[in-house]
Amino acid sequence: MEQNHSDEHDDVVVIEERDKRTYLYIGIAAAIGLALGGLIGSTVTSSKWESAYHKLDKRYESLQKNTAQQSDHAQATIAKTKDSVQQRIDDAVAKVKEQQAKKIQGLEKQVSELEKVNSSLDNKVSSQKQTIAQVDEQKKSLNRKANLQASVFERSREIFQKELKTKQELEQLQKERDTLEPKIKELKKACDLYLAGTSWDAKSDACDKQDEAKSRLSQLDQMIHVHRMDLKQIQALTSEIGLDGS
Repeated sequence: MEQNHSDEHDDVVVIEERDKRTYLYIGIAAAIGLALGGLIGSTVTSSKWESAYHKLDKRYESLQKNTAQQSDHAQATIAKTKDSVQQRIDDAVAKVKEQQAKKIQGLEKQVSELEKVNSSLDNKVSSQKQTIAQVDEQKKSLNRKANLQASVFERSREIFQKELKTKQELEQLQKERDTLEPKIKELKKACDLYLAGTSWDAKSDACDKQDEAKSRLSQLDQMIHVHRMDLKQIQALTSEIGLDGS
């Protein structure tokens, strides 16, 4: 029984040892498998990574090329757009300048026309000033005449009355002279007869009457002359102030 028990015990130990070795072999095999698997996996992974890298590199180069093309296209588009915009700006500026030039020409034409009108107005104003000066002078002259006429009209009645009176007196003086002049001849004849003593009809006062008549005749001539001078002055005054009826 003990021997059997010992054999069983040995068998258990052997089995256990075998099991341990088996586990060890399995472990080693597993390690080798893992290593091989890792190596294989690493190789496969490396091959995939290189393929992906090449694809990515090609994509990058393609993107760079596309980017360069797009950049060139964008630059060309920008340059073209810039030229177009600049041309539009130049056209707009030229159009504005042309419009401004036309406006300036129009304004210059208006200014020229206004200057002509202004010059014409200056000439008219100058002419009107001369006319006004002449009218003022005429007004002053008319005012002087009007004042003179007003003064004369105030005295016109007196002047006409004086003229009438002077004419009447002159007429009376002339009649008296016309009557006295023949008498002087008779008185001279009587005085001569008296002085000669050849006639008893001659009176002694004949010479005195002759002298008185001559003196009166001289007075009449003087008065007639004065009255005629007065009439001339009156006529000259009435003619100057426009009262002579002419």
